[in-house]
Amino acid sequence: MGPHTSADDPSRYRPAEEAEHWRGRDPIARLETRLRDRGLLTEDDITTTAAEAEEYAAGLRTRLAEDPALDPLALLDHVFSAPTPQLIEQRAALRAELEGS
Repeated sequence: MGPHTSADDPSRYRPAEEAEHWRGRDPIARLETRLRDRGLLTEDDITTTAAEAEEYAAGLRTRLAEDPALDPLALLDHVFSAPTPQLIEQRAALRAELEGS
């Protein structure tokens, strides 16, 4: 229902009436209503699930912001199915440079 990106303005290509029409057909909201009506979903369920989702999302954001531990030599691991003589030479040169030799 929202914009595709932060730079997107859906009002340029979709009238507000159309968006409002489809908002009433949101499958998640409709499922929630049906489950509540049947007594299969409670406010406590929703609160618990929302808290779990936020905890998961916060952890994901933290992991995405971390710099991964990378091995510079791994850069050359999958260039060819078998390393060529030139690649072996380049790897040795990179290793020497990294080790300060």
